[in-house]
Amino acid sequence: MTAVTHAGRRQALGALAVLGAACCGAFVAPAAAIAAAAADADDARGGQGNPAPQSGRSLAGNPVVSQASATMPVRPQRVVVLDFMFAESVIALDIVPVGMADTAFYPGWLGYERDRLAHVTDIGSRQEPGLEAIAAVKPDLVIGVGFRHAPIFAALDRIAPTILFQFSPNVSEDGVPVTQLDWMRQIFRTIGSVTGREARAQAVEARLDAGIARNASRLTAAGRGGERIALLQDLGLPDRYWAYTGNSTSAGLARALGLDPWPKKPTREGTVYVTSADLLRQRDLAVLFVTATGMDVPLSSKLDSPVWRFVPALREHRIALIERNIWGFGGPMSALKLADVMTDTLLKLPAVR
Repeated sequence: MTAVTHAGRRQALGALAVLGAACCGAFVAPAAAIAAAAADADDARGGQGNPAPQSGRSLAGNPVVSQASATMPVRPQRVVVLDFMFAESVIALDIVPVGMADTAFYPGWLGYERDRLAHVTDIGSRQEPGLEAIAAVKPDLVIGVGFRHAPIFAALDRIAPTILFQFSPNVSEDGVPVTQLDWMRQIFRTIGSVTGREARAQAVEARLDAGIARNASRLTAAGRGGERIALLQDLGLPDRYWAYTGNSTSAGLARALGLDPWPKKPTREGTVYVTSADLLRQRDLAVLFVTATGMDVPLSSKLDSPVWRFVPALREHRIALIERNIWGFGGPMSALKLADVMTDTLLKLPAVR
């Protein structure tokens, strides 16, 4: 397994800081079950275990990697992805994965290039992927996330070279501030490097940067720069929502667009629970409300607390519903879409008086 050194981690986090200038519970399987499943997976490959090691890239010192096989393949072609961010990332690199977790739920949460992913083999849930199903598609690379898949890393490593990413940065990474936007971009670059598609990854990031710059110019031209903005996630709960915090992807985008995100305080998850009461004192705040259902369900049906009628954003008509597949934990194309939607929606709302 690749070791991440303290010095290497600090150096890489410094680079992330220059750039920037979830969700569900982890699956923990019993050790005996993991060993048995790994043996079954090895049998499914004809008892061969991993293919012969290839001279790939070292991931030592990369802070976004929590665990990795000792050797990475050279330009892998058969990739299995165990989380939506990675599905979006590999398809943005023009790699159609051979296996993917929770294929039925991807269109509703992210949706980028969903038609190309529609017929990818489903290998189980993100929380509990099936080792036999993964082995059956004969991958040459598996990409997962540490907080869910660390307990089955050894089993995955017996099937194919495996990378587990740390899904988001700590609130403090050796004293260096890092947003989830910065972190996601480093994960994306790492996937581009491991798959031998660095040029494609650079082109995707250039497209993201151009989109952010374009939207920032639109907001400046409209005199809307510096406005306060909050992104709330509908959870289908009575008067209880996620607010994306100061270290989230949406907050990183808001600042890049010249806006002032609320709430500012970072959290480990990049979200915090809020209610309508938390918004009572937030004057001059525009609220973008990510629906959990569909745009056909009106915003008024989601604001079920009587407190809402006293919230300044609602009284000043500075609150709007936005589509559900704007997921704050996606890849670069989700970030681009979020920047577009944030800008389009804010420009339709009244300016601060």
